[in-house]
Parts: sequence; C-alpha cells; structure tokens
Amino acid sequence: MPKKRKKRNRSQSDLLYQFRGLVLDEFQRQAVWYLRKDTSLLVCAPTGTGKTLIADYLVDMTLKAGGRLIYTAPIKALVNQKFQEFSRQFGRDQVGIVTGDVSENNNASLVVMTTEVLRNMLMQDRLPDGLGWVVFDEIHYLDHPERGTVWEEAILLLPKSVGILGLSATIPNATEIANWIERVHRPIAVVSHDQRAVPLQHLYFTGDNQPVTHRELVAHFASDEFDPKAGTIPVEDRYWERGWHQSFGSSHHLDLINYVIGQRLLPCLYFVFSRRGCEARAEQLARSVNFLKPQEKRAVEVTVRRTIQDRGINRDDIPNLNQLQAQWSRGIGVHHAGLLPIVKEIVEELLSRRLLRVLYVTETFAVGVNMPVKCVCFDSLYKFDGKRRRLLTQQEYFQMAGRAGRRGLDRQGTVITLVNDSEVQGAALPDWEDTKLEAITSKVALRFNTVVNLLARFTPSEIEALFANTLAAYQYRQGDHISASGELDPVTLLKEDFDGKLALLRELNFVSDQKLTPRGETCRGIFVQEILVTELLFQGVLNRLKPEEICSLLAAIVYERKPEDQLRQTKAQNWLPAVSLVIDRIRQADHLRQLQAEISIQPQIGQVVADWARGMSMRNLLKQYPISEGDFVSVCRKAIDLARQIQGALPADGADIHKKLSVCIAKLDRDVVQVHL
Repeated sequence: MPKKRKKRNRSQSDLLYQFRGLVLDEFQRQAVWYLRKDTSLLVCAPTGTGKTLIADYLVDMTLKAGGRLIYTAPIKALVNQKFQEFSRQFGRDQVGIVTGDVSENNNASLVVMTTEVLRNMLMQDRLPDGLGWVVFDEIHYLDHPERGTVWEEAILLLPKSVGILGLSATIPNATEIANWIERVHRPIAVVSHDQRAVPLQHLYFTGDNQPVTHRELVAHFASDEFDPKAGTIPVEDRYWERGWHQSFGSSHHLDLINYVIGQRLLPCLYFVFSRRGCEARAEQLARSVNFLKPQEKRAVEVTVRRTIQDRGINRDDIPNLNQLQAQWSRGIGVHHAGLLPIVKEIVEELLSRRLLRVLYVTETFAVGVNMPVKCVCFDSLYKFDGKRRRLLTQQEYFQMAGRAGRRGLDRQGTVITLVNDSEVQGAALPDWEDTKLEAITSKVALRFNTVVNLLARFTPSEIEALFANTLAAYQYRQGDHISASGELDPVTLLKEDFDGKLALLRELNFVSDQKLTPRGETCRGIFVQEILVTELLFQGVLNRLKPEEICSLLAAIVYERKPEDQLRQTKAQNWLPAVSLVIDRIRQADHLRQLQAEISIQPQIGQVVADWARGMSMRNLLKQYPISEGDFVSVCRKAIDLARQIQGALPADGADIHKKLSVCIAKLDRDVVQVHL
C-alpha cells in the first residue's frame, strides 16, 4: 500500500494571506508555504477554486528572485493563452513561448511551452541553465491514452535540482502519484481541496421535458405512468421570435434551451460530441431566437472588426464570417477544432464579455478555455472515442461539467444532460460524483525517438533502471499482483519492446554496435514518423523536391485522418513514387512486421497544401476541397513544426535543405495560418 504522507508543521508567521489584492483560501496558503520552502508540490482542487493563482505566485516569486521557470500545458491554445497572460503581467521581454511551430524569446526567464516540447528538450539534454521550476498544468494528462507517456517521460528525466508544481482538478489518487514522483525525483507535498467554490447540481432532462435528479430518473423510468410523448414545457416568450412550440417526442435540444432560458440559467455551454452537431444546433436555434439588445449587437460588430484589424487579416480571408457573425449577433455561437483560430478567438472574447448566451462546443473547449458559465448542458452522455461509442468517464464528465458556476456570481452551477429514452432504458446512466473519479494510471509507451535518445544518453543498466522507475512499474509493485493473474511486469514489457525496436534500428542502420549512426543521430531530433522522415533525408528525397512539393509531403506525413474526412487524392504528387519506394523498403524489414509498427502517409492532403503553398486563398481552397478551415490550419502548423524539427536535426552537410525548408515555412506561414502573438 502507498505510504501515508506526513504533514509538515507550519507556523502562522510563515503563511501568506494575500496575493495581488486577493485573500487566499486555506489550501492556497498551504500551497504557497510549500513553494516558499522550495518544496515540489502537487495541487488538486476543483475547477474554479484558484489553482492558477498558486502558479502565478510561483512565477512571481521565481522572477523576483532572478530565477528561471518553464510553464507547460497540454495544448497549444492553452500555451498561447498563458503566454498572453504572463506577457501582460510581467512584460513581453520576460516571457517566451515554444510550441514547435512557434518560437519566440525562448531564452527568457519564463518560457511557456507544450509538455511535448519539454519532453523533447529533456530527451536531448538541452534544458536552459539555471532552471529552477517546471509547472505541469493539467498534470492528470498522465492518464491520456496517447499522450500520457510524454508527461511520464518528462518527470522521469527532469533533473532533481528542478522543482515541480503539478496542477489538476481531477486526480483521485494524488497521494499515489506524489509517492511515485518522490521516488523518482525529489520530495513533493500534496495539497488537496475538494470543495468547489460554486457547488454543482446534476440533472437529467427527460423525454417529457422535465429536469430530474439521478434518483428521480430511475424512479421516473420505472414508473408505469411514464409517457415519453408528453407535451413540452411552457414556452418562455422573452427571446423566441417565431412562436416556437412543438413536441419532438423525445427531448429536443430546443426544449432544453427553452428550459434553461425559463430558469434564467444563461449563459450556457452546450456540449455536443461532433462538430457538425454543434453547427446544426446553432443554426436551428438562431432561426428562432434572439438574445441580444441593439447595443449588444453593436458591441459584437465592434469586437469582430477590431479583432480582424489587430490580426492584420482581411475579412474576406475568413470563410462564412457573415453567417457566423449573424449568429453571434443573436447571442449564439459555436466553438470546435474545425474553426479558424481567429474565429475561436472572437468567440472566446464574446463569451468573456457575456455577449454570447448559448455556445455549442465540443470536448476540446473544456481543456483549452477557462471560461465558467452559469449552466452546462450535455446533448448526450455518449461519445465516439475513435474506436467505439461509449459512456463518458467520470473524469471526462467533470472536466466539462466543472465549467458550470461562476465564482462570486452564482450560488450553484447547474449541469443538465439531455437523455433519450432508449439510452436510459438500455443502460444504467451514472450518478455523477467527483468522489468516483477514475484513478490516474500509467500510459507509458516507447517510441523509436525514445529508443535512440535513451541509447545516446544512458548505459543499458541505466535504461533498465529508468523502466523500473516508471509509474507503470510503481503501480504494478503497489498492486496485489500475483503470477497466476497472467499480468506481466511492465519492466519486462518495456524491455521487450525496447529490444524489438532496437533490433529494427540495427536492421535499418540507425544503430551499430550499440552506438548511433548518422541516421540514428538525426532521428533523435525528429518526433513525427521519425523512421520515415530520417530515411527520406538520407535517401535524398527531400533534396530533389521543390519547396511547394516539400510542403505537400510534410503535410502528408503529419496529417491525421479523421472518420469524417472526405478528402480524396485528386492528383498524384511528384514525390509519391519516390516516397512509396522508401516506405516499401522500411516495411520489408523483418523486425517492423514483428513490432506491427505502422509507417504511412496521407497523400490526399498533399494537393491541398501544395495549392496553399503556391498562393491560393483560403476561400478558393475551401471551395475546391472538402476540408474544414480549422483542420487545414492545423495540418499547416504541424507541417511547419516538422520542418523546424528537420532543420534542427540535419547533419552538418544539410545547409541546402535547411534553406529549402525555410522557404517552405514562409510559404505555409501566412494569412489565417499565421500565429499572431
């Protein structure tokens, strides 16, 4: 069993009671006390209770002492947001940002970056001198199925001289995680706070348009009196323009919005687990409802005009802006990853100014944007996770539901889920309790990049010691595992995976006699399809391509195809035959088949990005190709990131390709694709 953590004695004189004019809560005072004692810290507190203030104090304390600090976050949107906040607080000269595709003032005393960037720096042993602290915002990402290994590797490789501040709203096994960090890094304290600043009420909106608690829901559907075709609730006429009142049989999102309006629960976030679903519901609501007064409509118009001017973008560069602005002028909006960054920026600004009353959002909003509202609604409790349609976990639900309730404005936050009769009758819906959050577990996994970097830095015995120090190994040892269970020790599994990948690297001439060849050294700096990219470099494929063709190829390497993707390969790219030969050569390696590793590209995106690199406008691009503007911007940013990775990894004789890649970056990084900081 994990050991119990001892409480440290704190004298009253050591406690700080105010910071930036705000009176600190008890858990914030405890946290600050540990930071002032140079003690690493894990802070677990619900959304909206003030974890950010603790990080702000650490940044302020570190900079005043002349120290250096890295602040990490899981997604670029949150990194950009923190960069803007810190720049306003401490001055632009004190703050830098690194996200792979964006790098500015990266030698500053405070640098904000994605956790992937930190992990890559640690793998290559290139941390800045004098680094005192690293903040891991959203540290529960340790549990992310694909990306959790990044957090784990970063903690494992971080020098013990560097303090850790981990922040999360959702770590039920915080003591276990802290015990692991203490074992592999240095002593760390835990400060937990389980009381939300604004309590949550959880309701289900049923087929007869009645909000009920979980207990009432069970009784409701067990009753013989239940009538799924009961009439709608009375219509609130304050905002509805066209006499909307009809019954939809099962509950409809307009019924739920009508209830929210009637109960004065605006503003409201309405979670829908598809982009098209968000857009369709926003269009439907906008046809019948208008929330804004004339002066508020003018405020929307001014906000849109100023944001576009500040970014130096033409209005015509933003597809569907007139339609979007028409919805915003009615107090209705949409926010998802398929939108242009500038559109999401406008939406967030309008919400922060309380000019949006109903915002339809996907799950990504709950990670990247910290904007509480009075009410959160769910269109369903089921989501498609890339493999299957399943119920939300407690972690996922509370990450989104936690946005309900504004501190100092609301007595409680209201969370309402629209339930279909078939969903309730076919499965037992959860009773949401934050005490039932799923424990964080290790998701450590080896990549080829990890293998070459470990080989470059550590001896075989040191590598095995690292495997023994993983969270996976720690949790295995803490659990009641016996040989009869058939569950293998994670250390054994990691060692087998390492050996298999090492064998393939030898076969492909990345490693010789336990040492990296020039291919292996180059591979250290590539973090996307590193085997393929390294081979393309060493077989001269990139050297033979024009800049526009390189843009096209890089996009094909980084593009992650989505289930709704309708892109088709309309024109074969000039690079495809040569790249296919390289891929076939890699696939013929015996050990690749044994590892079941995948080497692939998505050539259908190539022509789209090539046309952009040749100067096509966004408007014409979207007319010609079935791709969302947000996805297009994302693939261009990822291609820029990969181009910079290649530049940093090039061997000494790579000056010509370095220049070509700079041209590629310039061709991609323009207009709405460009990031403005």
